[in-house]
Amino acid sequence: MKLAVSRRGITLLELVVAMAIAGMIMAISFPSLTSGLDGIRLRTSAEQVAALLNLAKARVERDQVPVEVVIDPSLSKITALAVDGKWERSFTIQDAWIARVSPSAESGPTRFVLLPGVPGPRLRVVIETRRGRSLAASLDPITGVPQIEEPQ
Repeated sequence: MKLAVSRRGITLLELVVAMAIAGMIMAISFPSLTSGLDGIRLRTSAEQVAALLNLAKARVERDQVPVEVVIDPSLSKITALAVDGKWERSFTIQDAWIARVSPSAESGPTRFVLLPGVPGPRLRVVIETRRGRSLAASLDPITGVPQIEEPQ
């Protein structure tokens, strides 16, 4: 009587070939994946800068108290604080840095004050990633609304 030999599963050779193919696919797609993640991080950082500017502008109009905004490119940090000291928010940009601020200070951080009932200053903060991609968060002086745009 012959015993039937059943063959279930995969061989070691088949497993090695499948792993090699998966490794090649991952190696090919990795640069585009990291580039896409950098783009998402850049967009998120620009949106957070715009949100902080919008929050500072709203605080000025609500409390009728001037708010000082300090942009420090060396630390990639933006701070907004009410002059009466009752309110303060800060944001540090991760995975990118502040490349340019216009108008900028001669040296050190750029400071400006938002006043109640007065349109905000023309402001533009350019954020850049390690790969050279950049976005700008700007404050429109006419509408007072922050916008995100591609720098020119």
